[in-house]
Amino acid sequence: MNRYLLIATLLLVSLGVSAEDIAIRVMALFSGKVYLQVNGEQKIVKQGESFKGVTLVSASGRGAVVRLKDGKELKLGLNQSIQHGFKKAEKNKLTVYPDRMGMFSLSGKINGQPTFFLLDTGATSIAISEVEADRLGIAYESGRKGKVQTASEVVPVWNIKLDNVKVGDISVSQVDAVVLKGNNPRTALLGMSFLKHINLQRNGTSMVLEQKY
Repeated sequence: MNRYLLIATLLLVSLGVSAEDIAIRVMALFSGKVYLQVNGEQKIVKQGESFKGVTLVSASGRGAVVRLKDGKELKLGLNQSIQHGFKKAEKNKLTVYPDRMGMFSLSGKINGQPTFFLLDTGATSIAISEVEADRLGIAYESGRKGKVQTASEVVPVWNIKLDNVKVGDISVSQVDAVVLKGNNPRTALLGMSFLKHINLQRNGTSMVLEQKY
């Protein structure tokens, strides 16, 4: 280890290196692959492959570009070492409490516009009334037409895709939804087209939503 790298390493240690720090060294360079050492373990890694959280973006005889878990890209030359610290991304969570009827209602946004949802794991997709869709400015009439059987009647629907749906800090893009003709459901149903991206867990009487990554 050269003098400058040793000084840098000692400085990191003195600052308190966390368990999330990662030490990388390029042992050998080839066209499209490298012999990589990550935290003391070594492997030949091809372009596009990952090893111990390090992805090889590109490689040639002149150097390599690697991408870390936090998305940062680093350029490394032959026998060059680097130590990098990063924090794991925190998953977005939301705790929802039942109302007097035992239903889980929550506020959120559709395409950036505020609305209210009723959490419904029995609904295949997000369901919105025609009246609410008009209020939100959703261009649903260009969607694929169909029909659904409600508790009392057969209702025309439009199958659409929402640009973005957000509750708390949990945000999902390109979400399937149906718009039902008329004024029902009075509150939009937050169905499985959104909830499949979420881990749901009961915590006593409350429901905890945690976004998957």
